[in-house]
This record gives sequence, structure tokens and C-alpha cells, in this order.
Amino acid sequence: MNHNDRGLRGFGVLAVLLVVFASTLQPSAQTRLSDKDVEKVMGNLKDDAGKFRSSFNSAVGKSALRNTDQEKQAKSLVERFQKQTEDMLKHFKDNKAADTDLKNARDSAADIDRLLSTTPMGSGVEDNWNKVKGGMENISRAFGMDSPFAAK
Repeated sequence: MNHNDRGLRGFGVLAVLLVVFASTLQPSAQTRLSDKDVEKVMGNLKDDAGKFRSSFNSAVGKSALRNTDQEKQAKSLVERFQKQTEDMLKHFKDNKAADTDLKNARDSAADIDRLLSTTPMGSGVEDNWNKVKGGMENISRAFGMDSPFAAK
């Protein structure tokens, strides 16, 4: 093997390594959401929060919380969360930021998740909540945050 053949082989190995390295960078760039995509996810979250609130309010009246102060608090928490998702979407549309709105919604969502883990409300509520959780996790990731439902 002459000197030129070794140089070409070295170049070939280097080219393969560069292709492999570049392919590992692509997925992270593809998972980043555009502002339009974030707005769509927030809109879906707002809609899902409304559906969740409706099913939750129906189920909480039949739960162990019925006719207690905890029922009022739980309904108020879910209502506040729904309003926070609306505010978050509105503010994002206006200025492409979600700072305080996202933090507030994440905090409320974590509280609701803890409530639902101790007070079962039925499969319909659970299914609706899982949609909301998925939306919250997607929005959190879009802003470089961990899941609001991770154990602390």
C-alpha cells in the first residue's frame, strides 16, 4: 500500500466519522418546536383543560370529596388551571413568551396530579388528564424544562 492509499483510507474514515457525528445532532434539531407549533400545542392544551375540567367537575361530585371544603378547593384548583392555560396561550400569541404563565400552570398541574393520585375520579377523568399531562410535558420541553410531574 502506498502513501496515497493510506491518506485516502484515513480521509474515508474521517468522512464516515463526520457523517455519524452529524446524524447524532439532527434529532435534537428536529424536536425543537417552532413558535407556530408551540402555539398549536398550547391551543390543544387549553381545549384539553376545558374537557378535563368538565369531566372532573362531574366526577368530583360523586367522589369521596363530595360536599366537603376539599371539593370546593379541588374545583377551584382545576378552574384556575384552565384559566392559566388560556392566559398562557394569549400571552404567547402576544409576545412569544410564557414565563410566569407557564410556571403557574406547571405548579397547578402538579397539584392536580397529586390530587388525582390520592383521589381516583374514574377512567374518563384519568383519560382527559393524561391528554393534559402530555400537553404540559410537550410545552415544558419546548421551553427547556423537565416534566412538571417528575418526582421531587
